[in-house]
Amino acid sequence: MSIPLTWNDSPAQAVATQSYREQAARIIRAQIISGRLEPGTMYSIGEIAEKLNVSITPVREALHDLTREGLIEVKRNRGFRVRTPSSKELDDIVQIRTMLEVSAVREITERALIEDFDPLRQLSRRTEVFARAGEWVGFLDTDREFHLSILAALDNPKLLEIVGSLRDQSRLFGLDKMAGSPNFLQSTKEHELLLDAMEAHDPERAASIMTTHLRHVRGVWAGQSEPHRPR
Repeated sequence: MSIPLTWNDSPAQAVATQSYREQAARIIRAQIISGRLEPGTMYSIGEIAEKLNVSITPVREALHDLTREGLIEVKRNRGFRVRTPSSKELDDIVQIRTMLEVSAVREITERALIEDFDPLRQLSRRTEVFARAGEWVGFLDTDREFHLSILAALDNPKLLEIVGSLRDQSRLFGLDKMAGSPNFLQSTKEHELLLDAMEAHDPERAASIMTTHLRHVRGVWAGQSEPHRPR
C-alpha cells in the first residue's frame, strides 16, 4: 500500500513551469537524500505527480533518471521504492569524495584559481538559511552548487560529473531530525571557514576543513555522532 507523502507545502516543493522532468527529479532526489521518502515503502507514480501538480509523464521520466543514479528501484505497475545502500557503499562514496575534493581544494587554493569569492559567500549564506528552515530542496541545491562551483575552478568537467553523481548517491537520513540543531548549523558554517582559508591562500587549512566537512555526510548530517566536533 502506498503511503501519502508528507513534504513541506512550500514554494520550493512545487514543480515550476519549465523543465518538468529535471525539476521533478531534483525535488524527489531531495526527499530521498533527506530521508523523507523512506526505504521499504512503496510509492506510486500517481501520488508523486499529484503532490508535484504535474502529469505522470515527467515524473515517470524523472524516476528513470533516479533509477540510473542508483537511488530507487521501479516496480512495474506498482510504483517505486527507495533503494537501500549498504553502510559499506556509503562509506566508499565518502572515501572517494574525500580523495577527490580535498585534493582539488588544496590545488585550487595553492594556485589561487578563485579571484572573486563573493558569489560563493552568497551561496554559503543561502545554504545556511535553508538549513535553519529545514527546506531541503533549497539546501541541497545550494549546497551542491557551492561545492561544484569551487571545483569548477579546475576547469575539469569530468571531475564535476563524478563528484555530482557521488553526491546524489549519498543518503543523509538524519537531515529532518537535525534541522536547526547547533551541531548541524555549525557544520554549515564550515563553508565560510573554507572560503576564509582559500582566500587567505592557506591550502593545508582549506584541505583540513574540507576533510572535516565531508565527514559529516556519515556523521551529523546522517543523525550520527562524530568522534570529533568541527573546529
